[in-house]
Amino acid sequence: MPPAPALGPLARLLDLDATFLPVAQMRQITRVTALDGPRITGEVDLGAEHWVYPQHFPDDPIFPGTLMIEAAGQLVALWAWAQGHRGRPRLLRTSASFHHPVTTSTARLELRAEVQGKRHLQFGKVELFADTTHVATVETVLAVLASV
Repeated sequence: MPPAPALGPLARLLDLDATFLPVAQMRQITRVTALDGPRITGEVDLGAEHWVYPQHFPDDPIFPGTLMIEAAGQLVALWAWAQGHRGRPRLLRTSASFHHPVTTSTARLELRAEVQGKRHLQFGKVELFADTTHVATVETVLAVLASV
C-alpha cells in the first residue's frame, strides 16, 4: 500500500467523540491523520504505560492481536461515518495475519486502510505499522445497521 496521503480537510473535521466508536479502554483509535477518497489513516497511542501491557502477559508484554483487529474495524467504521453512514457498526468478518509482535517499546501504531463501500457494507484492508515495521494485515467486512 502506498504511503498515507497528507492530512485532508475532512480529517480535521472528524471528531472521534461525535462518532459511533466505543469509549474508554475499548476505543482503540486515538486520531485520524488522513482521509482521502477510499483511504483513511489513523493512529493508536501505545507506549510502555498502556493499560493492556500489565494484563497481557506481565512477564512478556505484547499488544494483543484482538485489539489490532478491533482497531482496524474501528478505522473502517470511521471511514463509513465520514461517508455519511449512521447506525450501529458491526464487524461481520475479519481475517488477520500478524508479522511482528508489538511490544512496550512501540509508541504508536499507524493503521492505513483502503475501503470500498457497497450500501451498508464496508470492505476494508488495513495495514498496521509500528514505527516503520509492518506488524499486521487485517481484512474486514463491516456493516452499519440501522439504529433501532
